[in-house]
Formats: sequence, structure tokens, C-alpha cells
Amino acid sequence: MRRITVWDLPTRVFHWTLVALAATAYLVSSGRPAGTTFLVHVTCGYIVVLLLLFRLAWGFIGGAHARFADFVRGPGRAFGYLKALLHGNAPRYLGHNPAGAAVIVLMLILLALLVATGLLAEGVSGGTGPLSWVLPIATARSVGAIHKLLGNTILVLAGIHLAGVVVESFLHRENLVTAMLTGRKPATHDADRDARAAPASRVLVLLGLLAILAIAMAGATTIPSQPIPAAAQSGDNTSPFSPRAISSTQLRPWPCCARSPRSAAIPSPVVYSASSATS
Repeated sequence: MRRITVWDLPTRVFHWTLVALAATAYLVSSGRPAGTTFLVHVTCGYIVVLLLLFRLAWGFIGGAHARFADFVRGPGRAFGYLKALLHGNAPRYLGHNPAGAAVIVLMLILLALLVATGLLAEGVSGGTGPLSWVLPIATARSVGAIHKLLGNTILVLAGIHLAGVVVESFLHRENLVTAMLTGRKPATHDADRDARAAPASRVLVLLGLLAILAIAMAGATTIPSQPIPAAAQSGDNTSPFSPRAISSTQLRPWPCCARSPRSAAIPSPVVYSASSATS
């Protein structure tokens, strides 16, 4: 059977990298992470931020089936597809079907909220990050609870997405997991052709811009060697800049941004942050 290219390489790399990072961040998020555990969690969260920004841009300038215009439909189309699916006569789509697209859009929105609340709540664990200055610590703790709830919600939504992949794979007798790995699917009509790919230069430009953002995020981040004591988060001063909170834990800079011993002798202000607390 003739096979055609449906998913471009950037879309596939985005998909599987996001899966790996989200799973890793969730697995190390129990308790009050600190040290290496917190570093892994925050690193995964920061890369997810970059991935989401890449996917947002790629949804407008990417390959044919990666563009939002190709698969984003209204609720009526999604429910119509589900109804047809229950009757066993759902049509086959080369790209995302309407129901699957709805789940994907919802998951992207929840992931954006997840990393946003993580960035805002990072200071709760004693670390610092790009947005730690935005909220007082009392509010950041509440945002941290929302962050944890969103993480569990995304896990459920991912299960729904996986179930849909299995059902559609059986219904249309094609392995959608393999298709997302190779980018290729069987052609069912003579008119089916390889999806139009986007120029590689667009990928390079996006990666360059995201690299600049990544360096800025890492430079504004410090990692706690141990969780900040709960007592340090109480009192009249509820700001993340609280001297009690800052002095209650040892902070170390992001590994790639650590200063040399000579430059370390020059004092610099602590930038207190809020990113992916899960306590």
C-alpha cells in the first residue's frame, strides 16, 4: 500500500519530547522537591514552556497538518465525530480528527496553565525563577495547589487521548503511534499526497529565539538544596523577598549559570522566583 508523509519532523519531535518531559516532571513532583529532584522538575517545566511556544508558532507557520487551520474545528464537529464513532462509521482523517483535535487543544491550554502556575509558585519550594517576584508567598502557595491539580488533570486527559488513539487505530486498521513516530500513513485515495513541509529555516529561527529565552530563564533561576521550612513562610511579611524565607534555605544558581569563585566574591541581589512548586 502506498504511504505518504503526514506529520513533519518538528511536530513529531515536539510530541514525543513533550510526552517524555511531562512524564518525568510528574514522577519527580511528589513531596517537596529540592536539590537534584527540584532541578529535574524545573528543567522539564522550562523546556515544556519552550516547546509550547514553539508549537504555538508552528501552528501558524509549520507543515500542512501541523497548522491549527488544518485541524481546529468547533464543538459541533467534535461531537459529530464522536457520534459517528459510537456507530462505528467515523470517517478517517489523514491529520487529527475533530474529537482528537479538541482534546489536543484542551491539553495545550492546560499545559500552558500548568507551566504558568508552576513559574508563579516556584518560590514556595525555596527556589527562584523568572516569575518569582510576581506574587506574595501566601498567594504563591495557593497557586502551587492549582499547579498540582492541573498536573493530575492533564494525566487524566492524556489517558483519554491515548484511549482515542487505540480506538481509532482499531477502527481504521492503522497504527497511529507508529505514524507519529515515522510521520507516514497509508494513502486511501489516489489524490492523497505528501503533506507540504515548512522550510527548515523557520525551525532554525524559532530555535534561535527560544535559545535566547532559555538562557534568560536559566539565569534568573536558583535551586534550593533543601525545601524551605514552612515556618519561614509564615509571619507578617508574606513576600517572596522575605529575608526569613531567603535565609532559611541554601540557594544555588542554575548549573549552567554558576559563577566562578572569583566572581562569586562579588555580592549580587537574590532574585526570588516562582515556577513549578508542587508542594
